[in-house]
Amino acid sequence: MSKDFKIRFWGVRGSICTPGETTLKYGGNTPCVEVRCGNEIYIFDAGSGLRMLGKKIVKEPVKEINFLFSHFHWDHIHGFPFFLPAYSRKFVINMYGESKLSYSFEQLFSGQVIFPYFPVSLNQMDSKINFIEIRRDGVIDKGDVKIRIGQLNHPGGCLGYRVEYNGKSFVYATDTEHYNCIDPLVLKIAKNADVMVYDCNYTDEEYSGAKGFPRTGWGHSTWTQGLKLVKEAGVKKFILFHHDPDHDDDFINMLEKKAQAEFKESYAAYEGMEIEL
Repeated sequence: MSKDFKIRFWGVRGSICTPGETTLKYGGNTPCVEVRCGNEIYIFDAGSGLRMLGKKIVKEPVKEINFLFSHFHWDHIHGFPFFLPAYSRKFVINMYGESKLSYSFEQLFSGQVIFPYFPVSLNQMDSKINFIEIRRDGVIDKGDVKIRIGQLNHPGGCLGYRVEYNGKSFVYATDTEHYNCIDPLVLKIAKNADVMVYDCNYTDEEYSGAKGFPRTGWGHSTWTQGLKLVKEAGVKKFILFHHDPDHDDDFINMLEKKAQAEFKESYAAYEGMEIEL
């Protein structure tokens, strides 16, 4: 049994897809992060980057796939109807997410593929899809893999995850807005993590309204707040994620350099980026 712990980024952009010549380096697909723990596959969010991951998975001797959803805004789910394994009887797909208000997780997720929004419903897909409801502060125990769940600050609610495997840890905390102090709930799942993916959608000037208009209350954070968090938590590698649609390659290059000047192990996520723990 392999003990490899690998992370690959298939979509790193926030809010909406941004194809074009100015986003070639970092990519324009929305959030999708693949994590391999030995032979287990965990996919964090199902943005448009998921389509290409699906084309890769169908060629592998894989039978079970696990999805962990932060929340159900369009940019985090709209890749799933184009995920090829969903249309094959070969696959069992375990979907982890939370219910909201009076709606079950399955009801919330199924809404994107009902008439007239998409021609194929979930129950018409050939794979076996299991919906597993989880709670904030809970733990998903997969034997050698432990996934701890945290609460993030985002409109409608959002989940962060900490994956622990083979003595290493990976944290996925996108779509969260900072407070005037370090968020204790995010700090809890980030403590001493080897790698942390964090929502760096805005600059301080964009967030405050010094540039443009204020983005307070929109549910996203900044790279400077991310740095404060990773330093306090003792994180080893900081990944800037959920790039704003208006930030082109040159702008993200600049943000990465600024972050590295304060914390050497800072990197802006890009499509195809791989990290091995």
